[in-house]
Amino acid sequence: MPKEMIESRFVPNLSRSAEDRYAHSYDFGRMTRRVPSAVARPESVEEVSSTVRRAAADGTRIAIRGGGHSQGGQSLTDGGLVVDTTRLDRVRPLGRDLVRAQGGALWGQVVDALHGTRRLPRVLVDVAEVTVGGTLSAGGLGTTSHRYGMQVDQVEQLEVVTGTGEPVRCSRARNADLFDAVRGGQGQFGIITEAWIRLRRSGERLRQYELRYRDPDRFAHDFERMVGEDRVDRLRAETRVHDREVVMGAGVEHDGDHDDGQVLEGLGHDEIVSIRETAHVARAGMYPRWAFSRRNYHPWRDWFLPWEALRTVLAQPWLDPQCVPRAPRSWIGIYPIGTGTWDSPLLMVPAGDRMFSYSILSVLDEYGPANELVEKLEGTNGALAALGGKRYLSGGVRYGRREWEEHFGDALRTGLAWKREFDPKGVFRWKGMPFDEGRAVPARGNRE
Repeated sequence: MPKEMIESRFVPNLSRSAEDRYAHSYDFGRMTRRVPSAVARPESVEEVSSTVRRAAADGTRIAIRGGGHSQGGQSLTDGGLVVDTTRLDRVRPLGRDLVRAQGGALWGQVVDALHGTRRLPRVLVDVAEVTVGGTLSAGGLGTTSHRYGMQVDQVEQLEVVTGTGEPVRCSRARNADLFDAVRGGQGQFGIITEAWIRLRRSGERLRQYELRYRDPDRFAHDFERMVGEDRVDRLRAETRVHDREVVMGAGVEHDGDHDDGQVLEGLGHDEIVSIRETAHVARAGMYPRWAFSRRNYHPWRDWFLPWEALRTVLAQPWLDPQCVPRAPRSWIGIYPIGTGTWDSPLLMVPAGDRMFSYSILSVLDEYGPANELVEKLEGTNGALAALGGKRYLSGGVRYGRREWEEHFGDALRTGLAWKREFDPKGVFRWKGMPFDEGRAVPARGNRE
């Protein structure tokens, strides 16, 4: 049966309406358009399984979509079926150490379900409207990553519907290959329908500092000191290329009186931009849906860089200030990330126990200038790769076979073997990713 003929009697909650198909033809980036033939909204694991089984039997491609926050078409399909997971949104705390969340649950829902427990996930992303399954498929990082690494490192077990339609529980000790394939696997091996996520104790209040530096060397010294001395609970930085300054954002969770001197002692900042106090510890720093207009274009790019490249990246010799808009239309950010507990083999990171993310995030009103920026940002990839950098695959990626081989190295062979095992019919695939029917697939550009 051709993929266009997939029938609603075989796929629960299937929609072919023009409105639904259009709404699922763009992702957050809006740089790529792919129009699906239909959209399914499963409400249970059983419905996910029956949908995937039918797609496998019919030869229908599936794209998995949660919050749709990808920027390179990862949650889109041209003529295939979009499985929208947002109705799989149940969240259940499991005592003091774990929370059990379905794959379509928003991270904002997760922290709201934990309200009053003094517990939070160890790593939270900055956007409240992205889903658990989506960020675990990408990797997931946030302002506590300097302590806890990536979100994929903080999962005890997962429930996954593979490309055969089989629901499988997996963990580091049980069905470990599937557990390794789906964490950071970009949705190419199965649909994450539920996750058991580790929690940490949180403070009653959060003290947030913004410190301005005009000397990048002094910032780098203090940034390294903040991480090495473990002074703060949350940490990130913004490099303002137009103003030739860096702003460090640091946060301390506490239960009572707090001494600012414990954080600021010996630092070389030029100015304290602000010190703010809030009791909304869980959602502090998480952007709500209204913070990002889906009508804009987001040609975002993210990399992971080795810690020793920090000062070179701060200089940003590859980045002409004229090529990116001024803040707040651009945000160029750095997050320190501990990799000592990293164990996700398809999430490619630089060697060492510590790295940082480097992100160039711009917001534009028109497609033409946004696409021009994409071309310029792609030109920075060679310089960052030469520093030992790896792409974070949630953004747009224009890799062909050679680039994928360089990105994954020996892990490419492992990933292709897992693809054949967990998705033998190639149900989960989209243009531009390497795991497609046993071969690396060259990318074909944007705006399809």
